[in-house]
Amino acid sequence: MKTLNDLLTIGTRACGAVCGITGVALAALLLSIGLWRTLFIVLMCLLGVFVGGVKDKRGFVKNAINRLFPAKD
Repeated sequence: MKTLNDLLTIGTRACGAVCGITGVALAALLLSIGLWRTLFIVLMCLLGVFVGGVKDKRGFVKNAINRLFPAKD
């Protein structure tokens, strides 16, 4: 069984397989339900990953906003 690091390392066969499967799934969604519904599904998946994977949500959002809009000196 491949480790998560192998699955996410660019250039490995495992990462190529994961990216290929993801591409096929995305293409199937686009062809079957359309662009906007597919984007909504992707957005909800990303929101779920954020809620489940980020421990300090307030700090994460604060850092993201500070990176996007740096303080002017």
